[in-house]
Amino acid sequence: MKLLWSTALCAGLALGVAPLNAQEKTLSDVDVTSDLSAFEESNALEFWPDLTEDLGKAIASHVNIDDQAEAPRMVVEINNVAIDGEAVLPESGEFNQIEGTVAMHPSRKAGSNTETDAELPPKGSYALKVSAKAAEGEAPEGWVIIPPSEGDFYNVLINAYAMEVVERIDQ
Repeated sequence: MKLLWSTALCAGLALGVAPLNAQEKTLSDVDVTSDLSAFEESNALEFWPDLTEDLGKAIASHVNIDDQAEAPRMVVEINNVAIDGEAVLPESGEFNQIEGTVAMHPSRKAGSNTETDAELPPKGSYALKVSAKAAEGEAPEGWVIIPPSEGDFYNVLINAYAMEVVERIDQ
């Protein structure tokens, strides 16, 4: 029997984390989009239409957003949501993998020309993949097993992705 104690532990960590750093990070803007066109058979957005909005809110909850700051502008593009590598999610909508790219752009100040801003190359970018795995075997002594719900998987992956993005801001 597959036990999901590692996922439950991950959910507890992802949802109950203290501020990431004593030093707060500032961005001028966070823009999250989904491009699942590379995975034409994906049905993820049918189940999770607010995925990009939820991820943007999760990232923003861990940083200061100041559109007047000289801080970088972050663009996150989600390009794969899957369950065990399969882009077609089951009827439950469960997924355990989320992949995308994160790019840091020069700041976009209020009142600036957004068309010109869009032409500016990113200052840096990287691919980011986050997955949740089910543990096999028995839970350690003293642990209580609570199988995660669909919402638990969703929240864990969104929050874990957001926290990893924020951790890498200064890298």
